[in-house]
Amino acid sequence: MNWPSTEDPGDLYPDPPPDVPPPPDVGTDVERRPDVPRQPDVPRRLDVLPDGRATVVIGDVTGLSADVRQQGDNPYGFMGTCGLCACMYVLRGFGIPVTEADVVRHAVENGECAISDDPAESGGTTPRMWVRLLGDYGVPAHVERMRSLEQLASRIEQGRGVIIGANAGVLWDDATSYEGGRANHAVQVIGVSRDPTNGSIQGFYINDSGPGVGGRFVDAAIVDEAWLDRGGLAVVTDIVREVP
Repeated sequence: MNWPSTEDPGDLYPDPPPDVPPPPDVGTDVERRPDVPRQPDVPRRLDVLPDGRATVVIGDVTGLSADVRQQGDNPYGFMGTCGLCACMYVLRGFGIPVTEADVVRHAVENGECAISDDPAESGGTTPRMWVRLLGDYGVPAHVERMRSLEQLASRIEQGRGVIIGANAGVLWDDATSYEGGRANHAVQVIGVSRDPTNGSIQGFYINDSGPGVGGRFVDAAIVDEAWLDRGGLAVVTDIVREVP
């Protein structure tokens, strides 16, 4: 899966103080200017959910879900690369044309993934490693421990790159991937779905390298159980994405 089972990602970061404002919106090529926030042009469109409900989709779901493949496509044969693949998706969203092979090689050379004698069990990462790797490629990011789905939605609506640590068993409805219920899998969150009548969150859209599915809709209740109930850890970019 994602991070080594011997390391609890929840112990790596203290809970942030309540009501901490989001980091300033800055570009990738400019110095941070908290006094000059920049509002991203995040796409919004009316759509219909798989169950027939009307929805407002916020986020560049179509643009960010292109070319999502199943993890394991790297020269080392590492299979536990979901976190590295999620970083790859975020980097691509910021216009950095990397492959899984590129980010795995970088992680190996810089101590940013777990390596064991069994390649199939190698490639695992922690949120701290995601932050380091994204920063190495010029995309500064930080870890947040969120307390609500609204917090997660707000980061998407701000135009930020977002990776969450969730439980794969809940996410996939697969008991064999439950692994005691811990957060054991990383996915990129690329969109939020809201009820057009009252604005309530209906679900989120994710890129998931486990099955190799891009732009998958996941109901809010599943995200709550798979992610928020497992600690609500997320890595969020300090910068916002310019939609082409």
